[in-house]
Amino acid sequence: MIALSPIFVLSFAIIVLLIALFYFKIGTKLCTILTVLALSCALLCSSIIGYKISFNTQAITDISNDNMQLSVAPPAPAQDQQPSSEETIAVDADSTEDANQPSDNGENSSTEESDANQTNTNETNTNETNTNENSDVNGNGNSNQNANDVANQNNNQDNTQESTQNNTQESTQENIQDSNNPAQATSTQEQSAADDSDDGWKARQITALFTSDGYGLLYSSLILIVAIVVACLAYRWFIHEKIHHGVFYVILLFMALGGVTLVYASHLIAFFIGIELLSIPFVGLIGYQYSQTHSLEAAVKYMILSSIASAFLIMGIAFYYATTGELTFSGLSYQLSTMSYPSTLLLMGVCLMLVGIGFKLSLVPFQLWLPDVYQGAPTVVALLLSTVGKVAVFCAIARLFLLAPIVNNETIRIILVCMAFCSILWGNLFALMQTSLKRLLAYSSIAHFGYLLVALIAVQYQVLALETIGVYLIGYILANICVLGVISLESHSDELQDHENEIDLSGLFWRRPILALAMGVGLLSLAGVPLTAGFIGRFLLLMLGVTAELWWLNAAIVLGSTLGLYFYARLIINLYIRPVGRDDLNSSQNVSKSTWRDIKFSELFIVLSALLTIICGVYPKWMFNLVSMAQYLTT
Repeated sequence: MIALSPIFVLSFAIIVLLIALFYFKIGTKLCTILTVLALSCALLCSSIIGYKISFNTQAITDISNDNMQLSVAPPAPAQDQQPSSEETIAVDADSTEDANQPSDNGENSSTEESDANQTNTNETNTNETNTNENSDVNGNGNSNQNANDVANQNNNQDNTQESTQNNTQESTQENIQDSNNPAQATSTQEQSAADDSDDGWKARQITALFTSDGYGLLYSSLILIVAIVVACLAYRWFIHEKIHHGVFYVILLFMALGGVTLVYASHLIAFFIGIELLSIPFVGLIGYQYSQTHSLEAAVKYMILSSIASAFLIMGIAFYYATTGELTFSGLSYQLSTMSYPSTLLLMGVCLMLVGIGFKLSLVPFQLWLPDVYQGAPTVVALLLSTVGKVAVFCAIARLFLLAPIVNNETIRIILVCMAFCSILWGNLFALMQTSLKRLLAYSSIAHFGYLLVALIAVQYQVLALETIGVYLIGYILANICVLGVISLESHSDELQDHENEIDLSGLFWRRPILALAMGVGLLSLAGVPLTAGFIGRFLLLMLGVTAELWWLNAAIVLGSTLGLYFYARLIINLYIRPVGRDDLNSSQNVSKSTWRDIKFSELFIVLSALLTIICGVYPKWMFNLVSMAQYLTT
């Protein structure tokens, strides 16, 4: 159960933080420290387990276009090591290991002869039943066949006795040698124990609900990193208030627990529990600072619409189970692959599930809530919504679509293509008309997950889709930390509204040049400009769309990227507008001098995110290696 250690660490941290908060009355600073330590421990466990699993699990090499079989690269044969009974292969993959092994004794050959004799006997009996003219010949054949069967049985008994005697003699000799050489016996036991420990670090299904593999551990690590950044930014956001805000960090830990649970899920019940454990804390986080403008309105709107979407999702899961009789992802894969044609009830279940998933990912036509919630929520909560709230759901859906051939149905495929096309155009067109930066990023988020839906549509046709999803999500997370992190540092919780308008951020370079440069890098990455991580992800999406022949979606990606470049460039130019007034210029120069010398812990995360965005754009090989190591379990 060590593979579930991130979940255990987060659960234990919630209990400890609740006890420290309500019994010892600790302040906001200690709550921040405890939260960051707990999230760091969970991140360390997730990284170690993912590193171990990635080097002990077979890698996926190809996906067939016809029957969705996964061909797995065979490991190098070992001389003195027995093959493992647990392999990371596809459900429909055929094993050819027994056909390649030569027989060492006469037992296998006698077995094959007996099978051949039984086949001849059946053929002879069939001929005897259908043909009356050659009854004598068939009778002689049957008598000869019976004689051969008796002879073969005698030979089998002799071979069995000989093999038993040989095995007994060999085991006796081994026991004598082990008694004479205790050191050799001890080393053999230690080697077997080491082999068992190596098997424990392989990707496997822990229970019916959870799967531990490199795919889940990569995205759980990303979720924990974002949670650590948000915990530090929230402390800076609360710094002007004397009221303790420990409840915020408890809710943050619950949200992180829900995200990790959702990424680990390999069962529809665990999937639903993870979504609810992720969505319910967001209601408290959105309306946490209820004194701000539109905060309560955003919380109520999200609560009502989220509950309706969850009702659609659970109804779709019920229809799914009524049709297939399975709730595990692998069981669904088997049931859907063996069905001759999908039933109406199954299509209804998938469509109802798409309603709930479309709301969580804010895809058209379920996106109307997102701009209002972004504007009313604190900026750090908007960062959680745009990253953790969507990345966890998308990764769980990608795992489901990888294992269960849902996209094979033409009706579902057309629905997903329409949702992706409309999301890309809707998000970019409405972002052009926004002056509030958080509303602009909300519409931009709709477009970005429309881009990612292209990879999800083609996910069962190319292995490149899995790597494209990973690269794009890493670049998207880093860019959002740069942009929304700067807005959070410019704002404070005792104000009626965060500094989210273009006027508030005008001339930021002359006040805080480092943050302005980091924010500019994040905006360039979201626009898909070359030499950034966003460009690498956008280029892989286009290449994947060409390979899968999704021409309409490719045209939407090109058009959306062109529109996005316009409003992102407008924001970047706004950051470097020089102040007009002399007083503003003098004050900005004084602030800039102190900013160059002093970079605090929160600014450090934003600067590192900007540097990683540029490094991934200039030298993306290490990012490709990281994503390719994170393979998903197929059995």
